[in-house]
Amino acid sequence: MAIQEGFHHLVIHNRKKVYDFMLVGIANPTVFMKAVKEGETFPFSNHNSNFDIDLSAIPLGTAIGTLGLLEIFRK
Repeated sequence: MAIQEGFHHLVIHNRKKVYDFMLVGIANPTVFMKAVKEGETFPFSNHNSNFDIDLSAIPLGTAIGTLGLLEIFRK
């Protein structure tokens, strides 16, 4: 399965080509490992019918994205 995103189309014509886009893992690690053992290559990825969210991961994902963006702003 190829992961496809359209985010780059939002910035492709910008003079400055630096942007922050991250895919942060979101499935519960136990559930994720079970899916991997069952042979799923990219379980729970975005744009997938079995997309799954571990709500407890949202604060960490937000912090990771925010820190990445702040690092870009520092440059």
